[in-house]
Amino acid sequence: MVKLIWENKKDPLNNYSKLKTTYRDYYTRIEVISQRKKASNNQNWKNMLFWGDNLNVSYHLLNNFEEKIDLIYLDPPFFSGSNYNISVLEGATKYDSIAYFDCWNKDLDSYLQMLYERITNFKKLLSKNGVIFIHLDWHASHYMKLILDEIFGKNRFINEIIWYYYNKYSAGKKNLPRAHDNILVYSKSSNFTFNEQRIHRKKPTKQLKREMVNGVLKNAKDENGHVIYRTVTDKKLDDVWKIPCLQPASKEWTGFPTQKHHDLLERIIKIGSNEGDIVADFFCGSGTTIMVADKLNRKWIGCDISKYSIYLTRKRLINIRKNEQNSTNPKDLIESYAHIDEEKKELINSGFFEKELKIKRK
Repeated sequence: MVKLIWENKKDPLNNYSKLKTTYRDYYTRIEVISQRKKASNNQNWKNMLFWGDNLNVSYHLLNNFEEKIDLIYLDPPFFSGSNYNISVLEGATKYDSIAYFDCWNKDLDSYLQMLYERITNFKKLLSKNGVIFIHLDWHASHYMKLILDEIFGKNRFINEIIWYYYNKYSAGKKNLPRAHDNILVYSKSSNFTFNEQRIHRKKPTKQLKREMVNGVLKNAKDENGHVIYRTVTDKKLDDVWKIPCLQPASKEWTGFPTQKHHDLLERIIKIGSNEGDIVADFFCGSGTTIMVADKLNRKWIGCDISKYSIYLTRKRLINIRKNEQNSTNPKDLIESYAHIDEEKKELINSGFFEKELKIKRK
């Protein structure tokens, strides 16, 4: 097998047992975001939002969730060489802050090691029929393909999805405008969840109607021997997805950099999981994966290291639950977790997460 080598590449499994024990009780509950409305089929289940480093969170989760998560979606830093800034309005006070870091001082080795360690651990969390979607772009997707082949095996590769966002282009005088991201899809085993999706055709088309005759598929014919046509208004979803980037005018817009479109995550979750399955996003950003998983009646686990990510995700969850007060569908408990150091304790005690903030990408 071809393997990618970089400086200081380390096997993340060397201290696996030790780290799993170290982080067993590392994260504690800090809040019940939403109580269970009423009796649910998942009475013992609680949706979880973690504030912290997703590597540490994965070691913590391995104690109870090894081979339990059915779908993992990752939207990690892209190795873009930029940090993503936001403008925060708190009452009459306005200040700038960093939403998340993606500047590695051009150190590709440390970037690759960061993802190598995490994805190796995330694989252990995947169920035997689980799938993982890793969302990247031209900066690092070619490196990641080799790393994923090493971690999962090249025969576990399912698809490379091209997300074509036709309403956003990167300018350049000496290159073609870039208008797509890459989503690499791998499975834990050969027996994985995959649900075919169909999308609407712009124009209906006519196709020959087929039928089985004595075990042989043939063109269907009417009583006069003429072939029968049927009108088709949909088609099987392929690996090029034409979905727009979110714009500030959208109702979904949160102001968080790199927020993904609801429709993108809905396709992913419908393809790779079923109702009642566990969906996880360890770079959850503005929380879109969590919102869609909740809507589609999946159990979920979210994680991010950014306080603004946790703020926005928490706020969106609370708003969703308020809008569902009259729903007959029972919703599961939602709890948030963190490792409480002095900095986090001070931020929580300041009431940061209850404040009314307006966040805009700079």
